[in-house]
Amino acid sequence: MNACLKLKRKDRDETPFMKNGRLLLEERIALFNGKCNPIRFFSAKELSTATNNYDESQLFLHDGSFEFYKGCLEGRLVSVKKFDDRRHRPLVTRYEDIFKDVVIGSKMSIHKNVLKLLGCCLETQWPALVYEYVGHKNLKACIRYRIEPYQPIPWMGRLRIAMGIANAVAYLHTALSMPFVHRDIQLSHIMLDENNVPKLIDFSLSLPIPEGQLHATDGVVRSRIGFVAPDYFLTSNFTQKDDVYSFGKILLVLLYNEAHILFFEKAEYDEQRLIEIVDPELLKESVDQQQFLTFGKLALSCISNKREDRPTITDVAKQLRQIYDQCL
Repeated sequence: MNACLKLKRKDRDETPFMKNGRLLLEERIALFNGKCNPIRFFSAKELSTATNNYDESQLFLHDGSFEFYKGCLEGRLVSVKKFDDRRHRPLVTRYEDIFKDVVIGSKMSIHKNVLKLLGCCLETQWPALVYEYVGHKNLKACIRYRIEPYQPIPWMGRLRIAMGIANAVAYLHTALSMPFVHRDIQLSHIMLDENNVPKLIDFSLSLPIPEGQLHATDGVVRSRIGFVAPDYFLTSNFTQKDDVYSFGKILLVLLYNEAHILFFEKAEYDEQRLIEIVDPELLKESVDQQQFLTFGKLALSCISNKREDRPTITDVAKQLRQIYDQCL
């Protein structure tokens, strides 16, 4: 009993900085045996000043449990990711998510199509993350909705977005010390800079695939509706082919440019249908329609109901490159 009382007193006396530092170290050890790229630490005061006390006018992305604010640190524009404690998930899982985002994000930051992590703040209850600032635009804002205005992107630009994100996901799948899955590839998790260069964000739901296994799981289905692979939904086991499924939905949206295509099924398409749904803005360009058809078929192969029928993300990246090269 005395030991339990001491443990409770220790937890109660532990400051947010101490607790978050301990959890960050535990996550670094669990995922990468303690080996991690250097992470700079910022104070809560620095981030509050940088964002004008998280002023609403600085908010440029709200996505479920987190918000992105534009800020200025040491004369440099930055993006500050603040986790919304009004919407948090259960505490244990929540902290794990945040520190996975830090640890995996720091490893992924060397890729040109990943938003670069600069550091974090551990002084607050929910740690805040600091990234490079590339602008406030994300892919979701460029997709035509029935009410909201949108900014159409030309065909070559859409191909570059697709190639960039495919390469970033392939890096996550194959280039780290163990294979990882993202589990949350969706429109709002693709930032675009002023030249529409894509930057993948948010690794909070990412998981490693244990050695000798083909899937990862935490027992819960936690992807966005419209992007969830059917086999993942049924089993809660996630494989790299399920990231491919989500990416296939991104490809369809890039071709069609309307969000409700996310809820269409592969069986609804044939070659004629693929051409019919092409964004009218693309049809105004001098592009061989065979490219749209090849791109659409690739997207459909990614959203096959069975995992074994989907290509790897590496294969997808190669095929996208071939389509792009034909445009040059």
